[in-house]
Amino acid sequence: MNFEDYLNEEVTLFGIAENSIYGAIVMCGPRSLVYVDGLQEWGEVEDKTVKITGIVVAEGDDGDLRTEEGVKHGVGRRYILKDATWKRLN
Repeated sequence: MNFEDYLNEEVTLFGIAENSIYGAIVMCGPRSLVYVDGLQEWGEVEDKTVKITGIVVAEGDDGDLRTEEGVKHGVGRRYILKDATWKRLN
């Protein structure tokens, strides 16, 4: 899914609730993830399928990872669901 196509729009997604070092995410497919604003961990919902609705916003820039010394490790451009509500499906 290309989240760039849905910036500032409300979307409903289905995926797997997972925790990352940067906060709670929903894996919507291979290399397709979105962060959940204000949620650090999923708790007992982790590794479960969820239906989540929220407004897609973007933060950061992949250009932030490029320095004069080369490419550095980091998050870069990331997509976040604001005002999200979710329901565990399994």
